[in-house]
Amino acid sequence: MEKKIAGLGIWLCMTLTLWAQSRIKTVECYPLGKPFAEPVIELGTQDRLMVSFDDLSPEVNSYSYKIVHCDPDWNSSNLSPFTYLTGFFSNPVENYDYSFNTQVQYTHFSLTLPNEEVGFKISGNYILQIYNDENPDSVVLALRFSVLEQKVGIRAEVVNSTNPQLLYTSQQLNFSVVYEQLTIYNPVRDVRAYVTQNQDPNTRRQFSPTFVRTNQLVYGNGTDNIFNGLSPFRNFQSASLVYYTQYVKDVLKGPDGLYNFILQPGRVPERYVPLPDKGGNFRIEAENVQNPDLEADYIVAHFAILYPEPLVDADVYVYGKFAGWELVPGLKMTYDDKNKAYVGEAELKQGYYDYMYAVVPRSGKKVNLVEMQNNFYQTPNEYNIRFYFYDNNLMCFRFVGYYNLTAQL
Repeated sequence: MEKKIAGLGIWLCMTLTLWAQSRIKTVECYPLGKPFAEPVIELGTQDRLMVSFDDLSPEVNSYSYKIVHCDPDWNSSNLSPFTYLTGFFSNPVENYDYSFNTQVQYTHFSLTLPNEEVGFKISGNYILQIYNDENPDSVVLALRFSVLEQKVGIRAEVVNSTNPQLLYTSQQLNFSVVYEQLTIYNPVRDVRAYVTQNQDPNTRRQFSPTFVRTNQLVYGNGTDNIFNGLSPFRNFQSASLVYYTQYVKDVLKGPDGLYNFILQPGRVPERYVPLPDKGGNFRIEAENVQNPDLEADYIVAHFAILYPEPLVDADVYVYGKFAGWELVPGLKMTYDDKNKAYVGEAELKQGYYDYMYAVVPRSGKKVNLVEMQNNFYQTPNEYNIRFYFYDNNLMCFRFVGYYNLTAQL
């Protein structure tokens, strides 16, 4: 027997309005066969990039895409497409199917890169621009990915902070780059090195070499290479519409037919608790279906974190890769005075989701992940190191080094 949705108001006092400003949802971009990896593929290999998204619009839309080569900061390199692409500059997204046996109807679009229509000539950062064919001047999706040519060796380790005051809260990343295959005359001018934590672009830092040796650059001075330890990502699973999983308090079917997942209220952890997570990622999953891409339904997830009083001049967002690591207006939380908690909701496709609660001062957009996660050196954070080299012949930066590792302290 279905539960009545009236029970939902007992704890969270939320409405069941759908979170949506855009009807483009569940955007995925990853190397084929590696759904939890960064969107990095290697030039001249069998690597393929998988891109997909759902269109929840009631009308039928068609989409096309363009690819732009970028510098390390994701600004256009201002190169002619003939310099970096083979094939056609603009191509249609031809692979699409309609959902079936779902309460929410959607069209699932997908493509792989490179493909028969387009390929890559040079390495570097790229932006995939997807636009509606009815309005080719308006980009509906802009996805970042990279094409790698591994020309350098990168050695890295994550150690305890050498700053005693940060010993129990932070992690220190030390790394070096060996470049025997490249001729680098000016390491300050000709190369760029960046590090991100947990694939979150808001954590990205640019590094300058601390030491320059023969064919080697050493990075890390004990200050700029120290990162917050944070806590493991919170997570929940919505593959089943019948059985509760860990961190799910209740599942209720609303009058609109959508299932509402009431998550267990979170707390700011006072000590480190090892929790299995996927590094901030998400994955579409649904029980008893053949094709989750087309048969997984959309549900409404209700989030809550207990907090003694509302923050002054700051907002709280549900945050993670599923939201593109962005501060999505629909994921902004509100403070519930009665229950002393921040609450929010999101319309999501069935699956597994990692997330955190991001605190953002209203005077700026700098994301604070410590306030509601706390800070522990033991957290198994992932670090991704990127190394770029400026090619004077091509007049652009090539992506010539990539390395990732997970902290194990």
